[in-house]
Amino acid sequence: MPVLTDWVSFQFPPKVHIEVDCSHKVGNFIRQIGNRTVIISTQEEMKNDVEFDVIKSSIENNTDGVILYDDIENFTTLKSIDTATHFVKQAQANCIVAYGSYDSINAAKAVSALATNDLFAEQMIIEGKALKNPPLPLVVIPTMPLIGMECSPFCTVVDNKDKKRKYFAHLNLFPELIIADAKISMHMTSIEVAKIGTAILAASVDTILSKYSNEITSASSLRAIELISKNLITSYRDPKNLNAKNMLYAASLLTGIAQSVSSLGLTFALSLAATSLTKLDIYQSMSILLTHVMDYNLTSSAQKYVMIARALDEDVTDISVIEAAIKAVDHIRSMYREIKVPSKLSEFEVKKIGLPAIASLASTYPFLESQNRELPKNEIETILLAAF
Repeated sequence: MPVLTDWVSFQFPPKVHIEVDCSHKVGNFIRQIGNRTVIISTQEEMKNDVEFDVIKSSIENNTDGVILYDDIENFTTLKSIDTATHFVKQAQANCIVAYGSYDSINAAKAVSALATNDLFAEQMIIEGKALKNPPLPLVVIPTMPLIGMECSPFCTVVDNKDKKRKYFAHLNLFPELIIADAKISMHMTSIEVAKIGTAILAASVDTILSKYSNEITSASSLRAIELISKNLITSYRDPKNLNAKNMLYAASLLTGIAQSVSSLGLTFALSLAATSLTKLDIYQSMSILLTHVMDYNLTSSAQKYVMIARALDEDVTDISVIEAAIKAVDHIRSMYREIKVPSKLSEFEVKKIGLPAIASLASTYPFLESQNRELPKNEIETILLAAF
């Protein structure tokens, strides 16, 4: 039986609104936050034009104005953040809305912090210069469930110089409000549902394995795992099933709440590095690497795996802790087979010769210090070899 920790410190300031078909209400929320809004969305992540038009009209009808900034083509870079920040300042915006998924939200978080501070993106993210002023209020409207980062205080940005993803965390990156509407995600295919659902699962496991996890964060992550287990296959078979999709949104938000206080870990570090050095996206990487990272941590985190097994509805009575831990990993592999999720890097354009570089970059991410065991570069490389 886990022992209650001596103390728990928990901070999660964002407001969260989850409701199917609430796009027409967005303006009512925004007007309580600001009256001059800039919507940030990358061109690649601008999905579901019908729902977007409803959102934009709702904001227009309830505020003094709204402008769409969509000059970022796909991934967010330091330079593109500086350009977007200049635009927001010129527009004299007092509210930012992120509409999109991974890169749109990364961009909006960074811009919200820089728009009120006399800094460039490189100074904030690379040099770590202090943010003296509070950010512009940020509202996040994800066009699909993510990996919890829609509500957590970090972003990742590509450095224009070395083309690698940089990680930046700060309390100023917390959104003011997250609006989760499953109807916006109607564009998702079964393949997208599968990889994103398993990526949320990976983020939840990462958060549980963190040495900073506590009773509150673990309860949140375990509930996310339970929701994924009960709704992912249904959503995969019928991507238009709004009830199942809504539960995936809820799982992502629960994961984000947990990771905001705990931390992401090895799966995310490896995935960030892989997205920098290969053509994999963050969801594919998280999905592929999850079971291999779980294999690596199985003996050192067996008790936590027992909790995961229970959340997956596995019967772990009258068996050893290690047997129960193995059941957790086996259950996830079984789920992968049912929804046809790839489990090897070699199924994509990843070269074996490039694995040491991925391991080297992954080892540089600061949040890896949240792990419960030492992670020398050669062991990280061993995990990648197993995943290849």
